[in-house]
Formats: sequence, structure tokens, C-alpha cells
Amino acid sequence: MGARGNSSDSSQVSLGNVRQRTAHETVVEALRHAILSGELPGGTRLVQSELADRLGLSITPVREAIRQLATEGLIQLDSYRGAVVLTPAEEEMREVYDLLLTLTPMAARRAAERITEVELEQARSLAREMARTEDVAGWVLLHRSFHLVLYGAARSPRLLSIVTSLSDAAAPQIALSLREDASSRPWIDAGHAHLVDSFASGDPERAVEAMLDHLQSHKRSALGGSAEGG
Repeated sequence: MGARGNSSDSSQVSLGNVRQRTAHETVVEALRHAILSGELPGGTRLVQSELADRLGLSITPVREAIRQLATEGLIQLDSYRGAVVLTPAEEEMREVYDLLLTLTPMAARRAAERITEVELEQARSLAREMARTEDVAGWVLLHRSFHLVLYGAARSPRLLSIVTSLSDAAAPQIALSLREDASSRPWIDAGHAHLVDSFASGDPERAVEAMLDHLQSHKRSALGGSAEGG
């Protein structure tokens, strides 16, 4: 997420009103949103005791949430500094997108063959909500749910886990690029509606092509002019 705010610590964040959810969900959702919104920029050290005090919770759910977000690629567990908000590296993002582009045809083909009308309507609803929201972090979280619906339709839990892990790793860079320049939002949002139509068509190859185009668009947005492949 760049060097901005590297001197920050977790005592400076508001984390919003999160008291209506369970303890573990409270911390996961609050930290995820704060990281994706830039409230906790890359390099921020997360002090468990400070976060627990600010959220009015014990250290246990904070510790568990940090571990979960580390598996999602949002936080790095450093033996010297402890938990630190991860700063995406360009080389790593290239690898993430290369892997997604490799696995996507399998996931999209299976999903297009098995997706239900209920799942299609869920995806349409999420796409509409994404197009309406102006909050970058909220948009990224909706985007995560949108792709979970489409990839989940493949009925392949192991494949879903791998693809979701890769998508989560790309989320901080997507959020950062949109915070810095939101000009790509209209055509990315339009691409979501096109994706749903492609999955609804009953043509697996059309769904594969649409998903690959969508990922290439995200790669260009996340990596800017240095992105390979258009």
C-alpha cells in the first residue's frame, strides 16, 4: 500500500461502530475494512492490546482475527515487529494474477454449467450494489462476495478455497489503486453485469472468456501501465 502512514500505530484508528457483531466477526470485519479503506495503511503495526481496548473486547478475538487476516494476505506476521499491515509488492501481484488467470477457466467453466437462478440473482444484486457504493472498502468487500457467488457455483470447495485466497491477496492492491484513481470504476462495474449475463447464458466458454477479460481489467487497474497482457 505504499510507504504512506508507516509511522502509524493501531491506537490512531477509529474502526467504526462494530459492537453489534460477534467478537471474532467484529474484529475481522473492522480490521478488513480499515485496511482496505486506507485507515490502516501498509506498514502499520497492529498492537493487540490497543485494538482490544479500542473495540472493547478481549485480546483473544483480536489475536484470532489477525491470524485470519494474515491468511488472507492483508496482514504480515513479522517475528520482530509482530503484526503489520501488508504492503502489496508488484512482483507478488503479478504472480497472484498469473495464477488467477490460470485457474479461472476451470472455475468459470464449472460454475457456468452448475450455477442456479438464485445464485445469478445474488450476483446481480451484488453487482448493482457495487455500482451504487462510493466507499472503496465497501466496494472491495462486495466484490469479494460477488466472486464468491460465481466461483462457489463450481461446487468445488478446494478450488474455491484456492481462488478465494488468491483474490484476497489481490484485494489490498485493488483498493489502493481505486483510492488513488477511481476512473476505472465505471467499466469495471459494467464488467460485472456482463459477467452475470455470461454465466446466465448457459455457454461455459462465454463465461470463461468474460471472466478472463474481467481479470485482465483488474490486472491493468492494479498494476497500471506496467501490467503485461494489455
